[in-house]
Amino acid sequence: MIHVFLLTVLVSGNIVSNDMYFLDINRCNFFAERVAAGKRRNTGYKPPTVFIEAYCVPRLVPERNNLKVY
Repeated sequence: MIHVFLLTVLVSGNIVSNDMYFLDINRCNFFAERVAAGKRRNTGYKPPTVFIEAYCVPRLVPERNNLKVY
């Protein structure tokens, strides 16, 4: 068993991704910050607000679980 950090991404409260695992919390947090900051285009009108959240959750996974760990 090894400890990893799972990057979870939510859009307007719905989980859209929770399959990226990292060995290093700092690397996981780097991607969480980039995803949450996301770039949005200005189209000239005000679309409905979309909330993007991303955070890292510690997980204990089997070492030979065929998981891609970054």
